Formats: sequence, C-alpha cells, structure tokens
Amino acid sequence: MGINSIKRKEMIRVAVAGCGEVSVPKLVKRLGVSEVTVRRYLEELEKEGVLTRTYGGAVKTEARISPEFLFTEKSRRNPAEKKAIARAAVNLVREGETIFLDSGTTPLELCRLLKESRLRLTIATTSLPVAFELSPVDKIKVLLLGGFLRRDLFDFFGPFSQKELSRLTFNQVFLGVDGISGQEGLTTTDSITALLEETVIERSQKINILADHSKIGHVALIPYGNIQGITKTKRLITDSGAAPEELHKLKKLGLEVIVVKV
Repeated sequence: MGINSIKRKEMIRVAVAGCGEVSVPKLVKRLGVSEVTVRRYLEELEKEGVLTRTYGGAVKTEARISPEFLFTEKSRRNPAEKKAIARAAVNLVREGETIFLDSGTTPLELCRLLKESRLRLTIATTSLPVAFELSPVDKIKVLLLGGFLRRDLFDFFGPFSQKELSRLTFNQVFLGVDGISGQEGLTTTDSITALLEETVIERSQKINILADHSKIGHVALIPYGNIQGITKTKRLITDSGAAPEELHKLKKLGLEVIVVKV
C-alpha cells in the first residue's frame, strides 16, 4: 500500500471518529479519488473494525459494551428502586401527550405502568422492549424509530435514528442514564448514546431523568447534555439511597429533585 493510500485511510478514520458517519460522495470530493477507491477503503476499514458500511457511506463502529452495561445485566440491578421511580414518573404524564421513552431499564418500568394506565398517548422510542410492551395497547400510538440494531442493548442507533428524532417534538422525555453527578452532569458509556440523548433533550419541552441511587455521583466515559445550560423544566427522579451531598450539587445545577422511598 502506498503512502497516499495510508494517508487517505487515516483521513477517513479521523472523519468517522469525529462525525460518527461519512458519505461516499463527500469522501470522493475530499480525497480526490474515485468512488470505487473510496468503497475499497471503507471495506478495508470495516475489516479493521473502524467503521460499519452503510448504503452510501459508513458509520463509526463502537467498542463492545462492557458486560455491566448490557441490558440483561442492568435489568437485574435495583429492581425495587426502579419500580418506585417509575411510579413517581407516571404521575407526571398527562392525557394526550407525546413523550419519548429511552431504552434504559428504568424507562421500561415506566412503560409498563403507562401500559396499564387509561391515558391516551403517543410514545416514541428506539427501544425494542418498550415497543413490544406497548404493541397490544390500542390507546397508545407507538412510534419506533429505526436505525442500526444494537443487540447488546435491544435498541436502534445511528444517523437514521438521529435524523428522525431531529424532526420530532415531545412534551416530555424520560431518560435513563449510566451516570449523573454534580461535577460532570449526565454521562454515558458511548458516543452513539450521547448524540441521541442530546437530540432528544433538544426536542423535548420537559426533561425527566430516571436514575436509581447507584447512578447518582457516578461518572461514565462521555459527558453530554449540559444540564446547567438547559433552561426548560428538568427533573431528576431517584430513590432515598442516593447520596444527599450529590443531590445538593445537582439541585445547584437547576434540577428539580424528586426522591422516592422504596
């Protein structure tokens, strides 16, 4: 392989790492090579695990998720706390609203309560478990946003999901988190989730963060969302096991904090 090919592939690496996605036409123009050559580079980089090819381009390939963050593993932790948080959250939902439910295990508990409620709602989600739970409920319209399937988390991700989200508006969003602290704010384990969550926050009138005590004060890899800069209604619903000093810091960021007993 010539030095020019090495440099061009490195340029593609940098582009997909920074933007999360690249398109063949833009790469042809930027690299000054043919479409066939660009597609060959993308094929080689896919074999190296750098990206995943799509129709017309490629998206960044994320590192495999740590076992502790797998959906099946997270669903086993703190079930009583998650159910209590969901019971508080369901009281915030109003008839006729359009809401977004995140793909976390605590939003799934909220989904199960909404399923049993009498509320007529429109619920958008990227979560397969949420869509499955709501599928038999006639009074709830379900909008499942597609994209690439993340088998470890049972949800959809990528530029398709993000583009569809950017076209919608929500009365409320209910987010699960990997970590939330007074120092770093919202944090997650991967850039794909961070980008999707930021889009949802931007498109929602009210922000509700559902986090059991194990997430309070915890800092994951990637910060996102800028809690302090959000001027709309923003709430944190957690349980009584959360550290009081951390909750105080979060209140100073402008969050309304609701603490539930388990």
